Amino acid sequence: MDALLSLLKSTVGSEQAQALVLFLVFLPPFFFAYWAVKRGMRITLRPITAYETLKRLLAQAAEAGRPVHLSLGIAGIGKSNTSDTMAGLTVLDYVADRAAISASPPIVTLADPTALPVAQDLLRRAYSRHGYPEEYQPARARFVAPDPLLGTGQSPNPALYASGQIDGFPYAAGTLPLLDPRTLIANVMIGQFGDEFLLLAETGANRHLEQIGGTSTVGVLPFVYTSVAHPLFGEEIYAGGAYLADKPAHLSSLLAQDIMRWFVIVIILAAVVLRATGWI
Repeated sequence: MDALLSLLKSTVGSEQAQALVLFLVFLPPFFFAYWAVKRGMRITLRPITAYETLKRLLAQAAEAGRPVHLSLGIAGIGKSNTSDTMAGLTVLDYVADRAAISASPPIVTLADPTALPVAQDLLRRAYSRHGYPEEYQPARARFVAPDPLLGTGQSPNPALYASGQIDGFPYAAGTLPLLDPRTLIANVMIGQFGDEFLLLAETGANRHLEQIGGTSTVGVLPFVYTSVAHPLFGEEIYAGGAYLADKPAHLSSLLAQDIMRWFVIVIILAAVVLRATGWI
């Protein structure tokens, strides 16, 4: 293992090498879990209120004829925080599928242009899958311009902000007019966010919108907890495919993660016992 890690460090870099090794270790339990799920194994998931609430809100949207607003945050595709954007897109896939049969398509906003064609394609595929390709409206996925200094590091004083970034505020300013309870049934925010999350969530709360929100950004989690009625914390945003669509790959991933957790726990306990008994 040390030789493999050393070889990888010399070719792809230290951080990438560690991530690749962890990925290779994760593959065997994942394939075992996928095989078990495909063979009919049932996995019991702990309840996550936010996903159950989302299903209820989509049913209400179909009855009331008012859409759900889904924010994919300020990140895009192909960057270090792509996973958060993919978590939001997974939820969008489910929302679009339900909306395609209810004539109440969601309003999707995002702040990175690389996520726009993916969001539009998910909406298009949902309508085509249900036999209504002519109902697809590309404008339901909207790119709200980011800060012009995005990625330049020229912010006035990043220390003033909990997340150390301010590029999301133009996105929030452009999204706020959409948070109207007369036209929306709910506000859902899942993706990468900075301090602008609090601005969006507080506005939605003041306008009495039911809200679901989640991110993996540690500095933003206090905002999620205090401002959103149905929060998703950290890794919970990555479980959307398992909880909403019951997809085998997503269920297998959760099972494999649990297997890895127990494996690590056993190693830690064994090391403690061996250390206490003088074997190591």
